[in-house]
Amino acid sequence: MNKIAIAAKEDFLESLANTSPIKAVAELIWNGLDAGANNVSVRLETNQLDGVETIRVKDTGVGIDHSEVGHLFGNLGDSWKKKKARMNGRALHGKSGQGRFKAFSLGSQVEWLTTYESNSARFTYRIVGRSNALTNLQFSDPTPANGNGCGTEVVISGIEKSLGSLLNESAREEFAKLFAAYLGQYPSITLEYDGVKVDPGSFQKDKKEIPLDEILLPDGRKVEASVTVVEWLMPAKRVVHLCDKDGVSLHETEAGQQIRAPGFEFTAYVKSDHFRELDKQGLLTLDELHADVAAIVGSAKQAVKAHFRRKLHERQSQIVERWKREQIYPFEEKEHLNVVEEAERQVFDILAVNVESYLPSFEEADPKSKRFMFRLLAQALKENPESVQRIITEMLNLKKEEQESLSQLLESTSLSNIISSARTVANRLDFLLALENLVNDKETKAKLLERDQLHKILETEAWIFDEEFSLSGSEKTLEEVLAIHLDKLREEITDPVLREDEQAGRIDLMLSRSVQPRHDERDHLVVELKRPKQRINSKILSQAESYALAVAQDSRFQKEKTRWKFIVVSNEMDDHAKRKANQRERRKGLVFDDGDLNIQVWAFEWNEVIGNARARLQFINESLSYEASRESSRTYLEATHAKFIPTESDLAEETDSGKDPTEELVTTVVNPENQTSA
Repeated sequence: MNKIAIAAKEDFLESLANTSPIKAVAELIWNGLDAGANNVSVRLETNQLDGVETIRVKDTGVGIDHSEVGHLFGNLGDSWKKKKARMNGRALHGKSGQGRFKAFSLGSQVEWLTTYESNSARFTYRIVGRSNALTNLQFSDPTPANGNGCGTEVVISGIEKSLGSLLNESAREEFAKLFAAYLGQYPSITLEYDGVKVDPGSFQKDKKEIPLDEILLPDGRKVEASVTVVEWLMPAKRVVHLCDKDGVSLHETEAGQQIRAPGFEFTAYVKSDHFRELDKQGLLTLDELHADVAAIVGSAKQAVKAHFRRKLHERQSQIVERWKREQIYPFEEKEHLNVVEEAERQVFDILAVNVESYLPSFEEADPKSKRFMFRLLAQALKENPESVQRIITEMLNLKKEEQESLSQLLESTSLSNIISSARTVANRLDFLLALENLVNDKETKAKLLERDQLHKILETEAWIFDEEFSLSGSEKTLEEVLAIHLDKLREEITDPVLREDEQAGRIDLMLSRSVQPRHDERDHLVVELKRPKQRINSKILSQAESYALAVAQDSRFQKEKTRWKFIVVSNEMDDHAKRKANQRERRKGLVFDDGDLNIQVWAFEWNEVIGNARARLQFINESLSYEASRESSRTYLEATHAKFIPTESDLAEETDSGKDPTEELVTTVVNPENQTSA
């Protein structure tokens, strides 16, 4: 026997031999394919205990030329494949001559029985190695082949591990995934595993070739690439294979969270000859993706995401149509949907399809139960989208990985956020219409303004005056200061205003809000709500300015770090107030502006306040296509401010008593608890 001089350290060879059984066998298959084989077979021989005793990987390639054995086995990192890109017109997989040593991860002894052709004659010889002496491989002298065809059989013995993954029924599936792109490119090649042909098509649910646009690399070059998406019938780890344009897998990486395709089992094969060039430089196996790789893979992932979005939509559409036929779909047919309604239905469709797949008993349930479950889910989405994940998780008793899948599903569309934001905007539009009716309609105005209802309603709707105060709250110090200086607004009041209980009341309502938008600074909003019969005039404006100055100069506030916005609101203004609120080079409504004290005083009619708020929502509303109606606005008020909205009987009682409810207002400083924001 002749000895092969191997230029490598023992620990390096041992690291090569430490790999998974599936990948070790796959390397031997690739060696056969790279040798030009049209057929590669893997055969497992078991012992009496049904454990693997011998592994045989046989190919019909060109064999290993005896004169080249020292170079092929001895010079690791300098494979002949680097210098030869193709064999028999096919792309080559290996590049460094290291793959064959991975056979030692399977057994302690590996033997290569090979037949090659030289000068029109065929010869046979063997190469033998042991795992405990990897630097001491030996090979025999060649002998005539005696009619044997060219090719190599790798025989692995001395197997001490169980190698259960090779005996598992899923082993053939794993090889189908690994070689799917290559076998698809070269359909004449046959791969057999333990006597059965490996046919990726038999494990595939679907296959899609997606050409990519020319990809611009960071250095300005452009490269061509494509991606093949294979959808499997069985569970599959989501990986992205980096292949040359012929589908030869050079490296694989995790698909990651960028591709979220709930319910789909797939592998992506990104194909570009640029990967071959990077692989020669050792740039495919870096811990961090090379910039060129990241650009190509990023483009491929976007294409894969779009592919599965279309698939998901198609699948949902088919299932939804079936639900409609079964009359369990919880939404009514409508010719036109606004954005809120469309988002709600899209999220419902996604979740309901997954409920059906996660809940095996769903199909067996009667239509009434299905209809009830779907209505609950639709209502939860409408009222509180954020609660849906918890509801479904508890209802379905999902495992941890299934919970994570559901969480990714909800994040993948951001539609639940659309629903929440769109619902807030829709609610605000409804509120504006409701408020417009309340302050302008004589009957509803009379119903509303008794017992400070308007004040209570506005506590949680401060956004109508200034968007910055949508999440604001009251502040004790501010409340105390406002109360102390309140006399500035009451200087010339002589006639008492009596409540229905004959107790003394005040003619105005005071709404105060505080927000801290910047570090160590604070903005205050103070709104004086005049009773409907009180028109804003010069006297009211003068009182408001006096009050604002007194409050702002209070020693408890740092003038340079505090900004004040005082607003006076009523149904009407007199001519003087209108002129004051429409000054040149000032925003409409601004009647007083003190730069030293950071004070602004504004005066508005209710219709202006409502119109300004509606204008701020107009841009979003154009996308929502939401149209508030009298019915929807009333529904919002009843749902959000029910305790402050009098009933018909309340109105009848007031009318019978002959009292004017609009006279009975009380000045208070609010203490809000709940706020909403768009």
